[in-house]
Amino acid sequence: MVFTFLVLLCACGCVFAIDTGFPAGYMGDCPGMYNDTQFSDSTKRSLSVVVMWPTNGFIRSQERKCQLSVRGAACVARHLNLNKRKTQVMITGYLDATFSPVVRSVAAPYLEMGRNIILVEVFPLLIRPYPMAARITRPLGEILGEFLAELSRRGLPPNRLELSGGSLGAHIAYYAAAKYRELTGQKPARLSGLDPAGPCFRNLPPSQRFNPEGAEKVDVLHTNIDGFGIADPIGHVDFYANGGEYQPSMFGDFIMPCFLLCSHIRSAFYWLLAYENPDKFIAVRCESVAKARHGDCYNDTVVPNFLGPKTNFTNKGIYYLPTKEQLPYYIGEEGLKKRKYNHNGYLLRVSPDNDVIV
Repeated sequence: MVFTFLVLLCACGCVFAIDTGFPAGYMGDCPGMYNDTQFSDSTKRSLSVVVMWPTNGFIRSQERKCQLSVRGAACVARHLNLNKRKTQVMITGYLDATFSPVVRSVAAPYLEMGRNIILVEVFPLLIRPYPMAARITRPLGEILGEFLAELSRRGLPPNRLELSGGSLGAHIAYYAAAKYRELTGQKPARLSGLDPAGPCFRNLPPSQRFNPEGAEKVDVLHTNIDGFGIADPIGHVDFYANGGEYQPSMFGDFIMPCFLLCSHIRSAFYWLLAYENPDKFIAVRCESVAKARHGDCYNDTVVPNFLGPKTNFTNKGIYYLPTKEQLPYYIGEEGLKKRKYNHNGYLLRVSPDNDVIV
């Protein structure tokens, strides 16, 4: 009887001692990601972009819709000054659209900077189960790359071409940049990823998803690395906002949970505000993603960098980006100082260190 008890106790101990390893992330693998995916002729004819350019009038900008094709490049070239202005190509994420308020808000600072804008319409195409939408990113990106190469033949220099994409759009932007390089022999000036999608992509070889080879300068903002984003450093400069996983959020003195989708989308708001406040979102360099997760990046000489238009690409690496939990989110030079509880410092406002009498 005693022997049986000891055997059972040992068995239980062995079960509880199992090492389940580190979190692998949400939907690391998806069927068909290594297979070929093609568009029908009718689908190709349906692809479009919205082109926008700044004006001096009351409306401040104009826009036209053009086909996303080599022929459609002629339509774009008629409306945009490709030689003198920088051209910003923007690709949205899953179930998003060129007409969404978030997309239009993110485009606004670029227009204020005097840039051409090309918004790639993905809404009719990506209304599919997510794994299928993920497979579509590569052929869509390649078509976009051919389109951009044709624009360069019509006067767009690669050093005036920048691409930015959010979530699935980040991978589309990379595939476009890779195709552009294949056709022109040159890289775009900059490629920016706003929390590039992790589901279906995180276990692909680095060469098959967003990576630093996409442009001369590649930067990434991570806001939900184990959920809808990706944990790997995949740019020349990688910013991990508040550790990169969950973003702080409060309304008044009440904590408002900001879990997967909220944190994933927050990347667009940080990006928009960084372009409106180019010297306010200050990050510090980290030794590793593991340290960035916990804001443990203040032990040695502090090396700062800026999220947004002032990013210093000569200081490559992993950066921890602290923010506030409320608009406008940035904390300026306070980000150069280590905060208590690191990225969860906002909890001190509702959970003081001293005894609480209720």
